[in-house]
Amino acid sequence: MTIKNKVVVVVCEGQHDISFISRILHTAGFKTDNRKIKDFPSPFNALFAGIASKMILADRKLGYQSPNFLLPSVALEMDGKIVFLHNLSGDGRSVERSKLISLYSGLIGDDDFSVDINYEFRFLFFFDADDIGVQTRLSQIREELALTEPLSNGTVATKGNYEVGCYIYHADQSDTGVLEDILIGHFASKDQDLLEHVSNFLTEHVLDDERTKELHVVDGNEQRKGASKYSEKKSKVNLFGQLQFSGMNNSVIIAKSDFLRKADLESCPQCLMIKNMFR
Repeated sequence: MTIKNKVVVVVCEGQHDISFISRILHTAGFKTDNRKIKDFPSPFNALFAGIASKMILADRKLGYQSPNFLLPSVALEMDGKIVFLHNLSGDGRSVERSKLISLYSGLIGDDDFSVDINYEFRFLFFFDADDIGVQTRLSQIREELALTEPLSNGTVATKGNYEVGCYIYHADQSDTGVLEDILIGHFASKDQDLLEHVSNFLTEHVLDDERTKELHVVDGNEQRKGASKYSEKKSKVNLFGQLQFSGMNNSVIIAKSDFLRKADLESCPQCLMIKNMFR
């Protein structure tokens, strides 16, 4: 029997997840794959080129930045195993998740083209537990994927001709929480006094909720739009990072800050569970 190379398709809520997962995988020996689309192995070169060719830039408004979610934001590789990380820009993206599964799993079939594809696919989904909890998130994704067996956090199951797994970030010793809870724990371990100062600063300078909404100028008039964009936990991560990388966003801070070290990622229980999902 021919041993097939594993392709792990990672579906993330946002760029912060991609930075964090990439850092865990770099620690485990994966390397970022910076090849051009045309230089990826078949069938991915043709697949991605086809998606890119359908992106009609003339139809986009000036300032457009976000790529098609069907194109990976990052690719990594180690010993023939490929990882594609996709940014869905939010958790309520069931339609987009279904399209990603179909995109890759559809490459495997019984026709002359498909049977020669020497790859097997694993789909991993990452979410914050938020206030609804780990188990509720797992139940939601199990129902969405129509899995017959219960789904455990950090485990991988087989569905048809591919594998699926899910990891829900949470605070230590809690069923709820977000990715930032993990990060703040590691950041604070480097300088507890700094965490106290950061926390005090944010507590002492709380703005009215209305001022945490985006301010737009429409027809010469200022208007607040959308929901509040303030997150105390994200702000804590950012204030730590601003001491190192002025003006950088949290994605860069997560990827590059020495408030998060290799030793942290190799000893953190949640990080180890995530790493093991890529075996």
